[in-house]
Amino acid sequence: MTEPTDQQPTDRSDDEGEKKHNPFDPQDPANRPEQSEQDIKDAADAEEYLRDVIDPELGINIVDLGLVYDIWIEHPEGRKRVVVNMTLTSPACPLTEMLEEQSELAIVNNEVGDELQINWVWLPAWGPQMIREEGREQLRALGFAV
Repeated sequence: MTEPTDQQPTDRSDDEGEKKHNPFDPQDPANRPEQSEQDIKDAADAEEYLRDVIDPELGINIVDLGLVYDIWIEHPEGRKRVVVNMTLTSPACPLTEMLEEQSELAIVNNEVGDELQINWVWLPAWGPQMIREEGREQLRALGFAV
């Protein structure tokens, strides 16, 4: 797995309040390469396989929990890299390494990509409002009020 990044995006605005391009912000759309139709399909497949990665604290997959913010494909040196912007329920999560390993296995073993790069993104901070409806249904089935 390539080295994950741990960037904290900064709000870079000009005098009129328009956001400027931030090359260090993994959430800045200008940092994403143009995606082919195949890249878009592969990113959708990657999202589907990441549903097999379960957050051990809540027992819900990382996609439905709303931890995955964005997915795209890059092609460095003829390889296919799946890039995932994601967060954790807490920056101090002790299970980060386990989630990285499970995510990499989900991508590489299903041949969606040759490698996985996770950009850990802390803004916006994760909260219960990020949980997708599928995740809410699963949490309600476990007795949580969401």
